Amino acid sequence: MAERTQGQYQVRFAWGTGGAARIAQDAHLVVWVDVLPSSPDAAAQRRALRNATAQLPDGPEVVLGHLGNASAIAERVTGLQADRGDRCVVAVVAAGLHHPGALDDAAEAAGETVDVPDAPDFAVEDLLAAGAVVDALAAVGIDHTSPEAAAACAAYTGLRRAVKHLVTASESAAVLGRESVHAALAVGPELVVLRESRGRA
Repeated sequence: MAERTQGQYQVRFAWGTGGAARIAQDAHLVVWVDVLPSSPDAAAQRRALRNATAQLPDGPEVVLGHLGNASAIAERVTGLQADRGDRCVVAVVAAGLHHPGALDDAAEAAGETVDVPDAPDFAVEDLLAAGAVVDALAAVGIDHTSPEAAAACAAYTGLRRAVKHLVTASESAAVLGRESVHAALAVGPELVVLRESRGRA
C-alpha cells in the first residue's frame, strides 16, 4: 500500500503531532493551529504548547495560528520566500482536542514533555482557523494547496460569517467557559513564534 503523503503540495494540512510528522518533514514553516486552550490555567496552556512544539518535526520554524493572525502568517511566508528566493513549504497543523491521560500527567510532573504522538479528536475551532490561514496564503498568491488544505479553506470561507458563533458554541468552549473563550478569541494579530528555524535552507 502506498504511503500517505501531501509532499507534492506547497500548502498542506493535517491533524495533531502525528499528522505533522507526516506532512512537515520537508516544510520550511509549521503553523500549529490551537484556538482554544485545553485549560483556563495559563501555566497549563504554556506546558501544552511546549509539549506540542517538542513533538513536531525538527528543522522548520513553528508559529502559532489562531483566528486572529492569519494575515501575519501569510506575511511571514512571503518573507521567507523572498529570503530563500524560492517557494516556502507550509504545513498547517490543527491541534484538535487532546485528552490528557495518566502518562501525560506523569511526564508533566517530572518536568518532561509527552513523547507519545497525539491522535486528537476533531475541533471545529482549529479547522476553521486552519482554513483561515490557508485562505490568507491564497490571498497572497500561495495557492498550491493539497486537497486537505483546500477543504479546510472551504470550511472557513463557507462559514466565515458564523465563525465566532460556531467557536463559542463548540465542545471545547463548553468545557472552558465563556470568559476563557472570549479571551482566546480576543488574541491580537501578532505572529507568535513557538520555535525558531533550526537550519533548514
